[in-house]
Formats: sequence, C-alpha cells, structure tokens
Amino acid sequence: MFFGCTSKKQTKLSVQDLTAAIELAGEAGLTAGDVKTIKQQFTKKFDRWCVDIMGIPPVYMENDSVLAVFLSRFHELNKPVMATVKKHYARYPGLNADIENCITVLKKHFPDAGEFEVFVYFSQFSMTNTFTDTVSGKHVLGYSAEMFLDDTCTLYNQIEGMPAWMKRYARTEQIAPYLGITYLNGRYLERHPRKNMLDEMIYQGKLWYSLLQLAPDIPPSRLLGYTPDEWEFLQKEESNIWNFYIQEKMLFSTDFNRGYKRFFIQGERTTGAGLPEDCPPRIGNFSGLRIVSAYAEKTGKSLKQIWEEYNAGNMLKESGYNPIR
Repeated sequence: MFFGCTSKKQTKLSVQDLTAAIELAGEAGLTAGDVKTIKQQFTKKFDRWCVDIMGIPPVYMENDSVLAVFLSRFHELNKPVMATVKKHYARYPGLNADIENCITVLKKHFPDAGEFEVFVYFSQFSMTNTFTDTVSGKHVLGYSAEMFLDDTCTLYNQIEGMPAWMKRYARTEQIAPYLGITYLNGRYLERHPRKNMLDEMIYQGKLWYSLLQLAPDIPPSRLLGYTPDEWEFLQKEESNIWNFYIQEKMLFSTDFNRGYKRFFIQGERTTGAGLPEDCPPRIGNFSGLRIVSAYAEKTGKSLKQIWEEYNAGNMLKESGYNPIR
C-alpha cells in the first residue's frame, strides 16, 4: 500500500488504493482473474477510474482479458513514477489519520453527512482535483496520488504542458482538507445561485473558510496556495482590492467570461487593467474569504448555518465587511 498509518493512532477510515492493487498484481503478471478480483474489490470506483479518468471505452469494461492487457501496459509504463510516489508517501505515515481527523471535524459541523471512504488512484498527471462520488451509501472521496507530491517535486518540472501554478495545490498536507471541501462543494453547489460576482465571491469564500476550519494547523498561505509574500500582499492591499471592485462596478456584474472570471481562475497572477503586475491569483476567492470570516465572527453562526445561507447580499450586509474605512 502507498499509505499506512504507523503512528499510535491507527486510522479506522476505509482507504482503498487502486494503484497499489494494480502494482501488486502487475508484478506477477496481470491476468483476467486479477481483473475480476480488482473489480470485486473496488466495484463502481474501478469503473469510474477506467472510463472517466483513463478513457477506456465502456464497451471494453465487460472483457476482463482486454482490461488485463490494458492494466499490464499501464503498470509497466508507470512503474518509475509509482516508485517515486511510494517513496514520497513513505515520509507521510500519518496521512490517513490526518484525513480521518479532517472528516471527524467535518462530521461535527455536518452531523448528517453520513459515512465516508477514501479512494486513492493514479491518473498519469491528468486528474488535478479531488472528487466525490457515492457508492453503497458512502461518500467516496478520491484523489490522484501523483498530483500531491509537494511543490518542490522536480518531477513536475519535467512534465510537458503542466502549468507552474498547479504546484500551488500539490502539497501533501492539502489532501485532507481539500477532500473535505470537495464533499461540501458536491453537497451545496447546486443550491447556490451564482448569477453575479458577489454570488461567486461568497461561494468561493465559503469553500476557503471551510478549508481553514478543517485544517487550522496549516498556515493559511500554504493551505490556499500562496507564497508568504503573496499572502502579505493580499492583506496589505485588501482595501485597495475592494475599492477596485467598487470603482469598476464589478460586484453585481453578471458577465462572467468577459468580466470577473479573471478574479477566480487558477494561475500565477490576476491580470487586467488597473491591477499591478505582481497581483496574486484568485483575489476574488480571497475577498470572499474575508467576507465569510467577518460574517461568521459577527453572527456567531455555525459552519453548517453559513453554508445554508444562500443570499450573498444578505451575508455581505450582515458581515459589516468594508475594508475601505
């Protein structure tokens, strides 16, 4: 297994590692019988990995012999990277316990959340985000292990086409809280109106505020993908950023693509007229975080209550947020 908690606290959370299962079978030569066993072990999770992540045509999913050939080639092709991944995670023996602790905190805030299990897989550097699904009544939280090898991993510099900004979200310590907000995003996304910039700002702010609640021991700059200098810039320029939105009449803009999209997209910078060249990315998320934090402090509402307030205008008003004062 890539992960095994060797700390005194042993994880009770169900963690299934598809890559480890493929690797184990691959060393002896994958057969149709091995595929059948893997299917039985991982059920719908294996199907989703094959079709949605690896792009295997659904017509091949019933042919275990064909899948055995594919998995054998997959194993052989990725053996060097798998070795790197295994070596990396050996330095994080308490990762599963961290994930379990994060889910415990999540369930304290959302007692009706139900049961969770974690699915670890390998996407050949194609699946940058965590995902959530439901299998047998449990929420499955999945992540691609090779995408969280820390921002210092030299391997990332060798991958053609991999943008530098992705390393902001490649830290192993980010896995546990990001799995938590993946669940919250899946639970609440459809309930939130996102018709203008303020709506988007508040929604993203809720996600980032939740990250801070789920991982209070990680410095906010690291958790949210900033350098210390960028985080200092955001705090120092908070009032100027807000004033920029006001002056440009952006808060209630409904033009996402040509208007306010640039304030929320992942990247190395937030670009555009009126902004400094060194403006950090996702300043809309940062402003949303500040509003939601102010709202939480002023109202004393729980995290669940915050998520279940769907009127962004009310939240801004009740937060009293106005950094220009």
